[in-house]
Order: sequence, then structure tokens, then C-alpha cells
Amino acid sequence: MSAADILVVGEAIGDFIPRDAEGRLYEAVLGGSGFNAALALARFGARPAYAGALSTDALGRRFRDALRREGIGAAQIHDSRLPSAVAIVAPLGPGGVPEFALYLDGTAHAEPEGTPRHMPPGAAHLHAASFGATVGASAEAVAALAASARAAGATMSYDVNIRASVLPERGRALALIEARIAQADIVKASLDDLAWLYPGESAETTAQRWHALGARLVLVTQGPDGAICYGPKEALAAAAPPVTVVDTVGAGDTFIGGFLAVLAARGRLGRGFTDALRDDLQAALAFACAVAADTCTRPGCDPPRRTAI
Repeated sequence: MSAADILVVGEAIGDFIPRDAEGRLYEAVLGGSGFNAALALARFGARPAYAGALSTDALGRRFRDALRREGIGAAQIHDSRLPSAVAIVAPLGPGGVPEFALYLDGTAHAEPEGTPRHMPPGAAHLHAASFGATVGASAEAVAALAASARAAGATMSYDVNIRASVLPERGRALALIEARIAQADIVKASLDDLAWLYPGESAETTAQRWHALGARLVLVTQGPDGAICYGPKEALAAAAPPVTVVDTVGAGDTFIGGFLAVLAARGRLGRGFTDALRDDLQAALAFACAVAADTCTRPGCDPPRRTAI
């Protein structure tokens, strides 16, 4: 085994979160789908490493400090002299659903050499997150990294996590997303993601479509209604515990981190994935729903630690 069993790729972005209803007071918190997923995995007892470009500016140093503090492997980090990417979150509407304005051009996120193209020895699983795994130079590297993972016997998960403002026109974006799905064993999407990708199509029909592309498990999150795991033979469901929502920032990243952490603990990633039982998937789904709901009770992406659940 390597120092890290799960390699996570995807964006690391400074999220500027409003702390009042008018958007006059903001707090800079660490975010981005890739970083958030790695954070969740570490807090749930897995052994993740994060790979990607991080700025050497003040925000980038905060990311590095967090990786070290949380025990997340950083050997695959690429140092960038470009500034950190940021997202401005609009004051929250009903239900705590955030709207992001992303600023990526000319930042560390755009570094052409920021993402590795080969899996580190011993890693059992690759998790690729959001638009950082879908478009741009980082996506080209992720395609090569996914092929390297498959050749090494590692499994792969992919979080679709649509951010339409940084994607090309819908037809081109759909082709890029489906190409990544074809490389993945586990695909995660929300109902909002599916509505953007395939308007009017049911989640079950989309799951069948993605199974045909090659995905073996399709996870669909449904907000307060929990989530469904569509396998090749049956669908499993889990409820979301009722909570008072502060915001939903990072809930999806916490969900996939929880799901993968349970499978990792049971030896069901990598070569053990084909031996995953119904009980393994049901336990992973229930845990993922619980921790995703929990993080909604605090601002930003702040997954609970496993010992606190």
C-alpha cells in the first residue's frame, strides 16, 4: 500500500462566502470540489492525496497548511506563481442553495502542468471532481490519469458537479462529460446536474445511459430526499436525516467522500470493487447521506470527523 490509497484531482478554489444577507461582509474559506472531497475523505478515516496546482500566494499557503493539518498527501502538488482561483458566492436564496461566480483565467487552476498523468504506485482509487476534471488542460491530464489508473487495476469515480458558467456550450460539454463517465466506475450527480444535462429525462433513464457508457454505479443525490445508488442489477436508496440548513456548500463533495471512505474501509475500491456486496453499498450510501446533511448545518464545506458521527 502507498501512503495514500485514494488520489483526488479537481479544483481547489478560495470560496468567498457571504456572512450577511446583503453581501457586504464576506469570509474567504478553502473550497473547490477536489479539495473538499479530499478533506472529507481524510476526516472519514481514508488515506487521500490531493494532486493539482496550488498558488504560492497567501491563499495557496492556507491550502497547503490545511492539507498538512488534515493528513492529506501533497506529494503531487504543483507549485504555481499564478494567483489562486476564487469563487464569489451570492447571498443565499431559499434552501441555502449557493450561486457561484468563478474566476479562473490566469490563475493556478489554469496551469497546463498542474495535474499528473500517471497514478502513483499503490494507489487503489482515483477520484476526479467537477469541471477541473472535465474541461481545459487539467481535463486532458485527467484523461491520461484515468487510463493509467485502469492499467494499474485502480478504480475511478467522477463527480459531474455542473458549473455551467465555466463549461462550453451544452452539446460540447455533454460530450466531454460523457467521455469522462466512460472512464469511470462510479459516477455521482445531483438532480440539478441531470436536469441540465438531459432535460426532462428521469434519473433512472440517465443511470441506464451511463451504465451503457461503462459506469458500474451511478449515484444521484436528491437534496433533502436523500440519494439513490443505481447498480447494474438494482437501485438502493437512503434517506437524508432532517437538519436545519445553513448552506449546502460542499454537501455533494462530502457525500462522495463519505461514500468512498466506507468502500475504502471495507476493501471495496481498486481490485476489491467487483466484490462489493449490497450491504457494502447500502452502508456507504447511508453514511454519505448522513455526513452530507451534517455539513449543511455549518457554513462552507466543513465535513464532520468520523469520531463525531
